[in-house]
Amino acid sequence: MAISCKYKVLIVDDEPMTRDLISSILSSKGHTCVTASDGVEALDKANEGTFDAVVTDIVMPNMDGITLTKELLKRNPSIPVMVITGFTDEHYYEESINAGATDFINKPFSIAEFLARFHRMMRDHETICEIKKREQEIEKIGAEMIAGIQHDSTARIEALKKEIEELKKGLKTS
Repeated sequence: MAISCKYKVLIVDDEPMTRDLISSILSSKGHTCVTASDGVEALDKANEGTFDAVVTDIVMPNMDGITLTKELLKRNPSIPVMVITGFTDEHYYEESINAGATDFINKPFSIAEFLARFHRMMRDHETICEIKKREQEIEKIGAEMIAGIQHDSTARIEALKKEIEELKKGLKTS
């Protein structure tokens, strides 16, 4: 399955240099990037439009990346979120994943690693969406089949009832 060519990505970091770097990396691959300097601004931007993915720092003023991740996932439970941080504490990794983040990457990171992980995250997201779509199609087909079977069974039962009634009438008259 090929991944889509372009995504609209919300990039959230209180460090302008990091925001600009990630935006440049993703823009160079054809993605549209919108930036925010903290979680509050990011939520405002998320209210204004839809995004295909979010890349967020953890430690920021006003609203941290963990709270942001939880809030974004309340609004759109399937949006992929990549959390980035300069802290190597495993606590941040666990907190991010428990909040619903799809991926976690430590700063500093190489451009190649970031892109590989971002595109894997998006490929996985598209695969999950495709699976859910097929599951819905299968459920619909299954429901239609069950309805058809129920209809056929009801018709057969009615025919058997008539046949039994006719047999009873025939036994009474003989």
